[in-house]
Amino acid sequence: MNEPKKWGYIYDEKLNMYVPNLPRQKKFAKVLLFLSIISFVAVLIQIYFFNKSSYEKISFLTYTSEIVFLFLALYLVLKINIRMVEKRLEEVKGLKLSNDLEIKALKNKRFFAIIIIYILLIVMFVFHPDMIKTKYIFYLIFAIPVFIYNFYTFFKEFKNNKHSLTIFEKTIKIYYENNEKEVITTDNISYVRFYAIVLGRGRRDRNPTLQIFDNEEKILVEMTIKPIDYYSLKKYFEKYNVRIDNQYSEF
Repeated sequence: MNEPKKWGYIYDEKLNMYVPNLPRQKKFAKVLLFLSIISFVAVLIQIYFFNKSSYEKISFLTYTSEIVFLFLALYLVLKINIRMVEKRLEEVKGLKLSNDLEIKALKNKRFFAIIIIYILLIVMFVFHPDMIKTKYIFYLIFAIPVFIYNFYTFFKEFKNNKHSLTIFEKTIKIYYENNEKEVITTDNISYVRFYAIVLGRGRRDRNPTLQIFDNEEKILVEMTIKPIDYYSLKKYFEKYNVRIDNQYSEF
């Protein structure tokens, strides 16, 4: 286990990785629920002794009510997160490594949405050419390189979505649009990388992306996959001692 210890995580020997510290999160959830109840009781007491003529009592009642909703909202968010993590852990613990795997890339739903947005922008400039002669020209100059870069990035993701893998023991067959592209064994793999695509504004895709490199460190395939396939592939590559560059945040 080469991963550094993470705050808020505990090491699971069965899974051979760090997982969220659910017992601590559940204790914290109980504290939030208790604080919600105490705050709610305080609100009821204030309502009983409520005096409309007192600005201080009105303000304090408003403040206490907001505190109740805050604690309750935090409690619900934490409980939902705990349940989602528990569900994923159940799936991972029940996962059995097979020598025969088929991995398909996830479809990119953002590509066509971005294309539509850009088409609408182009149409807007076509029907309103006066915008090019005004201050909007500066926005257009800035938008062109951004458009080219984003189009290249999304087109690359769109092409990667057409990849798939079939794995039998140490042999990996790479397909593109259901046509066999390359065959490689684990002995000829330099390393594999898992990471999450950056979506902007500090956000990352919740699905992992896989890259496989040959002995010359050339990328053989890059494809976004399901989280459950990530765990299967991680077990598979660990079994055959393939080096893993894991940049994907599992939880």
